[in-house]
Amino acid sequence: MREATLTSHLLRSFPGPDKKGKSMGPKKAFSALLLSQDPLPLEGIRKVFSEYGIELHAASTPNEVDIWVRRRPLDLVLCDYDAQGAAELECLQPSTRWKGISMVVLRSAAAKNARGKRIHLTLGKPLSADVLARGLKAAYTTMARSRMLAFRHTVALRPIAGTVLHHGWQRPLGRTVIANLSQTGLCLSGSEPLPQGGLVSVNFPLPESDDQVHVVGRVVWSDPNGRSGVEFKGLSPSQVRQLEDRLRKWIPWADSLRAPE
Repeated sequence: MREATLTSHLLRSFPGPDKKGKSMGPKKAFSALLLSQDPLPLEGIRKVFSEYGIELHAASTPNEVDIWVRRRPLDLVLCDYDAQGAAELECLQPSTRWKGISMVVLRSAAAKNARGKRIHLTLGKPLSADVLARGLKAAYTTMARSRMLAFRHTVALRPIAGTVLHHGWQRPLGRTVIANLSQTGLCLSGSEPLPQGGLVSVNFPLPESDDQVHVVGRVVWSDPNGRSGVEFKGLSPSQVRQLEDRLRKWIPWADSLRAPE
């Protein structure tokens, strides 16, 4: 018997939206994008995502997905691997800088075509609501941790000391302020932007604490207004604990990021 399309299986598997129009899940904490060229029952699929606090958007072409990944914060991409051009999605390439979760739906016979791709979870066809829910539950812990690690806290901290090294020339950071801080990086604001690719070494006090931390990171972006983004490199376990213990307390929704039972 010819294998049915993803659409037909989903239509049979997913219930429709709640008849009373009520919210079926927690407040949306995450954002996901679905790629499929089939006319999928989006309301039914959104209901499953909603159970996990995930707001689902839809794209019909790989180009749309690539634009979303570049320009908007996404925690997860769910891709029907039978969609034309799906294998060439930027987020599925090992060289991508996108840090979200990649999930694909594919036939067992096509599994070999996905080898070498940046795929975290594979869901087999036919896809059911239960299979999708299990996939989301498996991805949930990673998404929650990534969200907390990257959460930017607005601060106004003056570094105790700092330098930037670029092309063999090292100089002091000068009059700069740490404008925001996360467990993975920080934003420095000064009179001029730092050179992209520069190596920053900085000591600063942790917010509302007598503790200090020393970090090293790479300048990954800068703008003409004097703001520069620094991604931490090679943090020690003690530095990771320092940042996590202090910053996690400031995330009001951290304790609510638990997958449904």
